[in-house]
Amino acid sequence: MRILSLTLLVLGASLAASALAQDKGTFEEYVKGLKEEARQQGISSQVLTEAFHNVEYTPRAVNADRNQPEQKLTLDQYVSRTVPDSKIKQANEVYKKYAIELKRIGEKYNVQPSFIVALWGIESNFGLITGNYRVIDALSTLAYEGRREAFFRKEALAALTILQQGDIAPEDMKGSWAGTMGQCQFMPTTFLDYAADGNGDGKKDIWGSKADVFASIANYLTKLGWDGNNTWGRPVQVPQGLSPDLQGVSLKKVSISKSGPSLVSLFLMADLYLS
Repeated sequence: MRILSLTLLVLGASLAASALAQDKGTFEEYVKGLKEEARQQGISSQVLTEAFHNVEYTPRAVNADRNQPEQKLTLDQYVSRTVPDSKIKQANEVYKKYAIELKRIGEKYNVQPSFIVALWGIESNFGLITGNYRVIDALSTLAYEGRREAFFRKEALAALTILQQGDIAPEDMKGSWAGTMGQCQFMPTTFLDYAADGNGDGKKDIWGSKADVFASIANYLTKLGWDGNNTWGRPVQVPQGLSPDLQGVSLKKVSISKSGPSLVSLFLMADLYLS
């Protein structure tokens, strides 16, 4: 009975999605309207031609959007799944490998390098998992599908603005099913607000340039109010017999560590994928 109920729910959601899409006409007609809106916002005909060359409706993106896990995890469960020992080891390795670049960028943006590495590791496994969807295809599909049309249409237009700026070629603009891009998994609007040129070449390449990835993460944190003079936190166990004078949230105790990324550095950031 439960399986039948779940099947009916999935079928109902699929039929609703189909109904929303049909109201907009065909996918090709929808793309035509999207291109016209982009043109009115100043996107060149050349960029539009290249960006939408062989554009395809992507059912996989719709399925992924409608089948996200809803299970709630405790902090311990999240840490054990997201930050295994192998990732901590890898974090320390990349921390050392890119230490000079991380130090330079960390000082510029007043963000500790360990937290730059942390967010990099959480979002793309240090650049190893960035998604292979064509971003324009995925965003156009999700906008057309209609469940969150305004959101994804805005993101599609932002992606076209990025192409207009010349930061990435259309064929190289790859990302997740939701349109998150590059090694720091920025949505297009997030890219426009926070992406930074870390190597001085005039581009913001969060796909291929480690310096740009690090600078973009650091700029993101800084603009959201990150205080590089403080850390985030540490897991502790309160010993038995601790003096009451040392208890309470109003007390502040400072401990400085010069080690590489700690375990907590790797799970402090919430996942940026759409939920």
